[in-house]
Amino acid sequence: MHYLAKRISLAGLVLLLTIILSCAAIQELAKVQKPQVAIDKVRFTGMTFETLNLAFDVKIDNPNPLSATLAGFDYDFMINGASFLSGQQVSEMVIESMGQSMVEIPLTLKFEDLYKTYQTIVNKDSTRYTLATGLSFNLPVLGNTRLPLRHEGSLPLIKLPDIKIGSLDLKKLSLTGAEMALKLDVSNPNAFNVILNKLNYGLKINGQSWAQGVTSQAMTVNEKGKGTLTIPISLNFLQMGRTVYGIVSGNEKLNYSLDGNVDLGSSLPLLKQMNLPISTSGAIQISK
Repeated sequence: MHYLAKRISLAGLVLLLTIILSCAAIQELAKVQKPQVAIDKVRFTGMTFETLNLAFDVKIDNPNPLSATLAGFDYDFMINGASFLSGQQVSEMVIESMGQSMVEIPLTLKFEDLYKTYQTIVNKDSTRYTLATGLSFNLPVLGNTRLPLRHEGSLPLIKLPDIKIGSLDLKKLSLTGAEMALKLDVSNPNAFNVILNKLNYGLKINGQSWAQGVTSQAMTVNEKGKGTLTIPISLNFLQMGRTVYGIVSGNEKLNYSLDGNVDLGSSLPLLKQMNLPISTSGAIQISK
């Protein structure tokens, strides 16, 4: 009987401890809070004349004594209150108890698509944006929980310089050849300097190749400014044919096409050098 009483007392003690521990666990679970989320930093991670890469660093604070799991996030990037980019991403991450973590929301914006979608920003240097996002968590007791987050800011608007033929000037004419100057007008619509490092070009007049080559001298066009790039051209009538002499000495309008590519840079540290194709055509009269 004495042994049985001891067994019963021990079992009762175990049961009591189990109840106490269970109550404590329930109390801890009852105290589960939602994580705190906030935009910690907005970074420009890449920039060209065609695209802009953004990264939103979201800080997550878990105030609970239990770990929480980030299941993913959704986002809606808006310009002028209208959605431009939206989507969602599964991105599982464990946020330790009483810990902090950082999650990155990356976005890539294409300027051509921006200007097509929002005509009102074409002539602006920057525009306001709104990022509406939601982070989804798997939490003890609370289950699946989405925490909304909103951030407003400003982003630069970058535009391609405009390169076109300004004039084709006759400098010297003889029976065997001609010396000419091709003048290219360059317009910079941006709020920063643009640098033309090198131009690889090919010029055709009335379907015949008149000049091709590579410019060697860099040219800077100031913000909101214009510049002229002069390319010397030498024509050899003995090689090109006597009909070219008649074209040069005449006064008729000529059909031209200018094709090639240009190495562009800028005064912005993030806007790296890039190579862009150029292709323009039209009618021109030789200036004498």
